[in-house]
Amino acid sequence: MPPSPKTICLVSPFPPPMGGMAIQAVKLAALLEGAGFRVLCVRTNTEFPAALAFVRNIPGLRTLVNSLLFLLHLHGAARQAQVVYFLTGFFNFFFWITYPALLLCKLAGIPVILSARGGAAADFFARYKPLVAPVLRRVERITTPSGFLQQAFVDAFAITPTIVPNIADLDQFRFRRREPLAPRLIVTRSLEEIYNVACVIRAFARVRARYPEATLAVVGDGGERRMLENLARELGVASATTFHGRIDHAGIQALYDANDISVNASNVDNLPGTILEAYACGLPVVSTRAGGIPYMVADGVTGLLVDLDDDEALAARVIDLLENPDLAQRLIANGRKECEKYSADRVREALLPLVTEVVSS
Repeated sequence: MPPSPKTICLVSPFPPPMGGMAIQAVKLAALLEGAGFRVLCVRTNTEFPAALAFVRNIPGLRTLVNSLLFLLHLHGAARQAQVVYFLTGFFNFFFWITYPALLLCKLAGIPVILSARGGAAADFFARYKPLVAPVLRRVERITTPSGFLQQAFVDAFAITPTIVPNIADLDQFRFRRREPLAPRLIVTRSLEEIYNVACVIRAFARVRARYPEATLAVVGDGGERRMLENLARELGVASATTFHGRIDHAGIQALYDANDISVNASNVDNLPGTILEAYACGLPVVSTRAGGIPYMVADGVTGLLVDLDDDEALAARVIDLLENPDLAQRLIANGRKECEKYSADRVREALLPLVTEVVSS
């Protein structure tokens, strides 16, 4: 009789909604199952039972109940596992979800691989290092998806995490070479302050002054949507700007295919999957150099980078692409090669030896 497969408890937000960490969790679950592990998925964004549905409308209580339900589910699943693989963000997520979960796992004697994500790590560590250092030093392994985040751990704790890249579904996206580029811009980010989509709209207004036929597709939703719609009207570009709202991961291909240039203006970031998606589809990327983005976008090689909140420079680099076809085609070709570093095979090579080592020990 063959031995039972080793069990991994995978902890993360899971869809819905289709956030970056949730998408990666689904891909990681499939990768680990494909490698022969039994995977128990535990949602940090807990689904409330019907009797507690009313709690979702009470902000403070909602967070507390979500945390308690999550810990209850984790306790049940982790007892069946040889290791917990935990995807974490920082700030509120860390204190409400990760911190108590790590304490629970430590008390239960269950090893943890902590997969740290998000562009605000350095600020978080600077503010809360004395509080978080004890739990971070007691997990069995730490991974990060980028050298940027790895360096934040080195600087704060002299801990060097293992880099396990995010998984890009290259097969899901259809590559199309754009010759020539058209002034059809797309931004695919949550409409929240840290992603500064307002800067993209201001830059688009500048591009449209040069190219009156230019259009902008805004893909995503969030608390700033109304403000951004008003901004587009104020700048006279509302008729050329389409707010598509939240699009599921499978449906994004059609929007990438309909547009020619990917624009990003985030103020805080780590390793945005939307840039990898643009690479895979053949869209040249123009972005701010926020956080870990320079680790995945080499300025002038795989994309074009500008300073934070500089809509004038963002527009100028978009216009550079439109007026310099050789530059655009070089970035498109190099971007396609770059995203191959994030294939499932590459991630498997980095992750499986680590998981196997912790499970075996």
